[in-house]
Formats: sequence, structure tokens, C-alpha cells
Amino acid sequence: MIGILTFIFLIFSVFFVRWFAKWCTEFVPEGPAKRYSFWGVIAACMFILLGDEVIGGIQFGYLCYAGPGLEVLVDDLEGRKVKGTSSMTEIKLSPIKINETKIVMKDVGTGEPVFEYSLYDAEGGWLTHWINFNGSSESFLYSDGCYRDLGINELILKNNMAKEK
Repeated sequence: MIGILTFIFLIFSVFFVRWFAKWCTEFVPEGPAKRYSFWGVIAACMFILLGDEVIGGIQFGYLCYAGPGLEVLVDDLEGRKVKGTSSMTEIKLSPIKINETKIVMKDVGTGEPVFEYSLYDAEGGWLTHWINFNGSSESFLYSDGCYRDLGINELILKNNMAKEK
């Protein structure tokens, strides 16, 4: 089904480009109007790319702000020896590509989860991914990571915990 939709979009694009080229050459008079319409199309394309980055940055900023912080899963933290395990998943509910890395710190002796937290990485706006501009899918206007100060090191030091590598 996606191939049929892509083919229909391609046919539509060819007819639209043909119509637009004909309109620019026949109906727009020579002189400043033709120059202004040419530069207007160039500016519109740039604004679309810029808007894509800005909207992607805003969406990612909301996710970082509202995302889960540090969650302590046990009552007694004192003197534990912990080791971290991580898993990465892609968040599907967003038009931009966002990866969530969930880190769970487990007690080495019992294997019991002690605390967990999440980190987020974004890779530009959806249009940047779709056209793969300049061979890169990284964002150009905002930081691609969300690494809030969650107080993990303070929690480990305060409770005399040891972190195993």
C-alpha cells in the first residue's frame, strides 16, 4: 500500500512541477515579478525546513521537560552495590525520531531493581529525516540530547552505594 501511495505522490509531484514551471515561464511577466517569484519559492523552501527544525525542537523540549525523572524503586538504599543495564526504544508517538534509553540500576547481589531513569535523544525534524538533507539527520538548531541533572550521583553518594562498572 505504501508503494502505491508513493507512486501516486510521485505522479502528482511531476504534474505539479510541470504546471508550476509553465506558470512561471508563461504567465509571470518578465522583469521584477519573475525574479521575486523565483526568490519567493527559494525562501518558502528554506522557511519550511527552518519551521520543521523549530517544531521538532519544541516537541523534543516538551518531552524532556515532561519526561520521567529518577524513580527510586526500593525503600532501603543504604550500602547497596549497583550495576546499570540499559535498553533503547524508539518513541513512535512523535513525528520526529526520538530514542529513549531507559537505565535500570540493579542490586548486584539480589538482581532487584533499585532505581531507574530515562535519557532521550532526538535526530532532527521529520522533514530532515525524509529528505536526508546533506547526508545527516541530526538537528541543526537544538541540542539532540535530553540529559537533565537527575541527582543520580548525589543519590549514590548520600546512601553509601557502590557503582559497579
